Amino acid sequence: MKDKKIKAKAILFDLDGTIFDITERDAFARYESLRQLGYSVSSDEVRQHYRYGIGLMGVVRALGITLTEKETKDYLKARFTSFTNRKNALNLTKIHKGAYNVLSSLSNKYKLILVTSRGSLSSTEEELERFKIKRFFALIVTREVAARYHGVEDIPLFPFREQRTKLYECVIGLTKIDPEDMVCIGDSLGELEPAKKLQITTIGVLTGINSKEDMETASIFTVQEITQLVEILR
Repeated sequence: MKDKKIKAKAILFDLDGTIFDITERDAFARYESLRQLGYSVSSDEVRQHYRYGIGLMGVVRALGITLTEKETKDYLKARFTSFTNRKNALNLTKIHKGAYNVLSSLSNKYKLILVTSRGSLSSTEEELERFKIKRFFALIVTREVAARYHGVEDIPLFPFREQRTKLYECVIGLTKIDPEDMVCIGDSLGELEPAKKLQITTIGVLTGINSKEDMETASIFTVQEITQLVEILR
C-alpha cells in the first residue's frame, strides 16, 4: 500500500488507541473492572501486563484469571464504563506524539471524520477541544449521533461490530461519499473489519488493542504509529 496511490475523499479516524494514547487509562479501567468482579489484583500488576496489541482479554489471561461467559460480558462492559468516566478521561488520557501534526496536515487534503464508539457527543468534543484537535474534523460520529441518524433511541455498545457498522453507515449517509472513496484508520479488528465489509479501505495502527499478527491474519495493512500516515496518504 505504501507504493500504491490511495484514492480517497474522506479519512475516518478512530479515537482511542489511534489518536489518543490510552495506555494508563485503559490499564486502570481493566484494573477497576477486575476489582468490581471480586478479583484481588493490584493496579501495578495490571499495568505490568498491559501493552500495545494485548487484546481485550490479554491482561486477564496474563494474570492467570479464567472468567465465565457472564463475567467476560460484565468485565467488558465495566471496562468501557470506567474507560469513559470523565475523571479518568481528564486525568489519564494523552495524545500520541505527532498526532496533532498528522491531523493538521491531512485535514488540508481530505475530509477528516472522527468515528468513536463512545455514547456522548458533547463529552467527546470536550476531550478533542482539550487537545485542540476538534477543528480538524468535518464530522464527529458517536453512538448518540448514529442513533439520531438511524432514528432509534440508542445504539448499544454490544454487539460491538454491529454497533460499529451502524456508525459507518451513518458516516456514509451523512457525507454522501462512496465507501470506496474512504479510508478508515483504527487500532482494533472490531473497528476495522466492519469498515472493510462496507468496502472502506482500512489501515491498522499498532498502538492499541490488536497486534500486527492479528491485523495480518485479517489482511489489514498496518503502520507502527500514526505519524507514518502522512507519507502513505500523501
